[in-house]
Amino acid sequence: MRKTLLIVVVLLAVFSLSTCSRGDDDAYEIVFIPKLVGIPWFTAMENGFEDYAAEIGDLKISVLGAPDTDPAAQARILEDAISQEPDAIVVVPNDTAVLEPIMARGREAGILMVSQEAPGIQNADMDIEFLIAERYGADMMELFVREAGSEGGYAIMVGGLTVTSHNQRADMAVKHQEENYPGLYQVTSRLEGSESVEDAQNRTLELAAAYDDLVGMIYIGSLGAIGGSQATKSLNRDDIAIVGGSVPSQAKSYLEEGSIDANYISNPYRIGRDSAYLVRHLLSGGTIADVGDLPEYGTPAIDGTVVTFHAPSEVTAENADMFGF
Repeated sequence: MRKTLLIVVVLLAVFSLSTCSRGDDDAYEIVFIPKLVGIPWFTAMENGFEDYAAEIGDLKISVLGAPDTDPAAQARILEDAISQEPDAIVVVPNDTAVLEPIMARGREAGILMVSQEAPGIQNADMDIEFLIAERYGADMMELFVREAGSEGGYAIMVGGLTVTSHNQRADMAVKHQEENYPGLYQVTSRLEGSESVEDAQNRTLELAAAYDDLVGMIYIGSLGAIGGSQATKSLNRDDIAIVGGSVPSQAKSYLEEGSIDANYISNPYRIGRDSAYLVRHLLSGGTIADVGDLPEYGTPAIDGTVVTFHAPSEVTAENADMFGF
């Protein structure tokens, strides 16, 4: 009898181990490398990764990143992450071309290599896109026309001239303008600096001084519109429309006073949760082709290794608190 009881206990223990989720000791290790650390957008995204990991129980998230968008610094960080031999690395490239050969080495080492905001990247097992560039560009230009009108000069500032997704969105905004609003025109070539309040402020001041026909600015990047609004306030130039995509909690006061005229942004916390889900799906044996509904944004579009869902919405002074970041 005692022998039979012992066998039953052992079998129950084996069954329990075989059916529970992976424990801390064998959790999937994921390294997240944002464009830069220390800004609200990527902090919120990190929180989304970590909260999903806590809920699911078999993911361990670590974050590595530089305090600026220097591509060389990010390349070194990616190399360091590969040397740690995690199960997966998720990177948001500052310069896709710089990271391509390093991504290839990660894949050769057996690490699942995932990118965000890098459609067209060659050496990623999966690329996660959280907006449809053509739709985003058209929406941004429509918001701009609503605030600035359909006549006069404008400029677009991105986070970096080598940031693929930012420039795709800018291209789509210009395309929409050229097809629908011929009275608008760009006063200068594309600028970078929209991930820095100081850079955005300084370059907006320069543009305002140089172009009397400037009716507004579009900023693609989380800090550009804040810098732009500070520039136009210092000049007392409320005739220059400021349209961007800043973190709602940061943008709220500027929206209330009208120095940011329109704000259009995704929710990085929810994107982080969906990204963690997608990475775990592949690590646990799933394929991109059989990805189902995401926890936050429903059924994504699949095109080869690119997974796309459209997350942006307009932020106003009235709804800014609802975003939660």
